[in-house]
Amino acid sequence: MKMTQRFLPYTKQLVLYALYDVLDAEESEYDKAEDGEIAASATVYGNRSGFLLSVSEVPPVTVLTVRISDPCEGLSGQGQLRAADYLADRVEQLLENELKLSALMKAKGGNSA
Repeated sequence: MKMTQRFLPYTKQLVLYALYDVLDAEESEYDKAEDGEIAASATVYGNRSGFLLSVSEVPPVTVLTVRISDPCEGLSGQGQLRAADYLADRVEQLLENELKLSALMKAKGGNSA
């Protein structure tokens, strides 16, 4: 099973919010499993595949793990890794963008006071 991990300097709750936002934006179907993993079906680069995603805190970071559990038929190993990387990258980018926007808003608010 191909997988990728991201070590993120955000709280687990914030990473989970971003993960669900990305899954919703990708029009994915997902369910939270009993073991805490999120089972999702998502279309990445035109290929519908199954993924298992998890978020765990390992202070001082939060670990996002994306595994491809049911790859689209005919998807190569490298294609599977690209698909897992795509979802992990989307979550990381969303968090980075939110952090930058938050800092901008604070700076803007601080200058007008």
